[in-house]
Amino acid sequence: MTRRPRITYVRCSRDEDYLESLHAVDVVVRAVEPLGDVGPALHGADGIVLAGGPDVDPALYGETMHPACSLAAEARDAFEIEVAHRCLREGLPLLAICRGMQVLNVAAGGSLIQDLPSQVPVALPHAVTDTFTTVAHGLEIVSGTHLARAVSAGMPTQVNSRHHQAAKVLGRGLSASAHAPDGIVEALEAPDLPFCLGVQWHPENFWRSGEFLPLFRLFAAACQHRFAVHM
Repeated sequence: MTRRPRITYVRCSRDEDYLESLHAVDVVVRAVEPLGDVGPALHGADGIVLAGGPDVDPALYGETMHPACSLAAEARDAFEIEVAHRCLREGLPLLAICRGMQVLNVAAGGSLIQDLPSQVPVALPHAVTDTFTTVAHGLEIVSGTHLARAVSAGMPTQVNSRHHQAAKVLGRGLSASAHAPDGIVEALEAPDLPFCLGVQWHPENFWRSGEFLPLFRLFAAACQHRFAVHM
């Protein structure tokens, strides 16, 4: 029997939808708290998921804090930045969602727009909270990317949106794989790595209807491939 991929999921305040989305693509999930040494959390993992949450400390990308920022705990920042560093160094598959995408960008040396409404007033509304599955805007997908492969497998290009920050200067080795119609970066990838993808929306919220499961399946397949290569 084929061994199922083992995924380390770093917990946030809203775990259920992430866990349901991962279970739906038949992976083994280990949920860990974002605290302490990352070594034990990553041991034996075929892939990592970083989830949403409060803002990354702007000091980590050399800026002073905007009044609209709501910071995560310092320990969470440190833990998740190191997880992203390890994924970037070792090619461990990473799916980074919302805050997770921002963590990935900062870990790679990039920076963030700290508050879209005040710093980019021409931007579309990106903090749409009517329901978790309310569609906020479309995506403009870059061809040849992992995200384009997910769209080819049936993933929609209309997404929800619950963020007030976004990538500004992209980190080293990262490129944009999707934009919103207003030009805001909606997805990042590391094209030189097997699978390192960050998305700014919340695909996990749609696990009941399943339209974003192609994205999770693509991630699971990359994790399965890593195991097969390294076993």
